[in-house]
Amino acid sequence: LAIDATLPLSRGGCGDWRGAIGARFDDVNAIRFLGRYPARCGEKEWPVAYQDPASYAARALEGLWRNSGGALTGKVVMGKTPASARLLHEARSLPLSEIITDVNQWSNNVMAQQVFLTLGRVAPTRVDSMTVPRGPLVPERQGRLERSREVISRWWHNTLGIRQPTPVMENGSGLSRVERITPEGLAELLRHAARDPRGATFVQSLSVAGVKGTAARIGRSPDSLAHGNAWLKTGTLRDVTGIAGYVNAVNGVRYVVVGFINHPNASAARPALDTLIEWTAALPD
Repeated sequence: LAIDATLPLSRGGCGDWRGAIGARFDDVNAIRFLGRYPARCGEKEWPVAYQDPASYAARALEGLWRNSGGALTGKVVMGKTPASARLLHEARSLPLSEIITDVNQWSNNVMAQQVFLTLGRVAPTRVDSMTVPRGPLVPERQGRLERSREVISRWWHNTLGIRQPTPVMENGSGLSRVERITPEGLAELLRHAARDPRGATFVQSLSVAGVKGTAARIGRSPDSLAHGNAWLKTGTLRDVTGIAGYVNAVNGVRYVVVGFINHPNASAARPALDTLIEWTAALPD
């Protein structure tokens, strides 16, 4: 995979550096950068999904194998696993608490979709009681998006009832033009999560204003009341920007905050959402 080694620099503050640059992924063997990178930003990481996911596993395995001193011949053939296949190695994933930290702090949509698919592999009776610690959720069947959608719908109805409309799900990630949820519904979900026995783990998985993750750009100044006091998930698509999470105000109250902007020039409203977080953090007694 060839990657551009340089990117033109620009003057001015760091700000929304992700919005200032872009990339072309139409060539699966090369990535070409676009835009200008603010020089004041220093070194940053930009996780991206590989453009040709169907070949990713084969290429990754080959690279790891060769780096370990091995050699491979032949080619990967797509097909069903034969009944006579022999298991050579099995590896368990990281704990969900660690996975969602990566997902939520850096908006890892690929990982989010895998978590969503896993829900569809769990027995329905286990999902219906997910609010009660009952040991590990062991997958029992192959993941399917439609099964995961059924799980979410059933859980939402059984847990939150009809107070809020059930969200529309497509692939369980932020890369969807189909998925829908109301601000009130998301706020209700966040309140429920905070009351859960494992709520603290979920809150800590979110990016922190001025400190880490995608919300680090908000309240960067140590003098900001939101700095280190807001746990947030950001979201951005063309024509869409949003933010949601928890804010600890100076009055000692933790607030649930949700803001959605749907507009052709939605990116211009980011300062308004940032101000919403700052305003909430400054709420007096």
